[in-house]
Amino acid sequence: MVEDTREKAGPGALRPIGLPQPIEVRVVPNGWPVAVRAGHRWLMAQIVGRWRIDDEWWREQPVSRMYFEIVLENGHHWVIFQDLIGNIWFRQNQG
Repeated sequence: MVEDTREKAGPGALRPIGLPQPIEVRVVPNGWPVAVRAGHRWLMAQIVGRWRIDDEWWREQPVSRMYFEIVLENGHHWVIFQDLIGNIWFRQNQG
């Protein structure tokens, strides 16, 4: 059981978890990923799923992303996405 310290949690007490991490991706001419950098190695990737999210178009910073579910040559499954506005690739952490 956790002891109640009776201290109030301030605005800095909450921290997001599972934030996307920038990654390096090699793509083919149609823009689809074929390899990702994992540490010091490039690993080939096979796409097993793809979807696009366009949201919050009315805001100053809208969201436009192309997601890919990939299986790497080492058998690991990753979800990656390309920020279509900034043209930056990210790995979506699972938490």
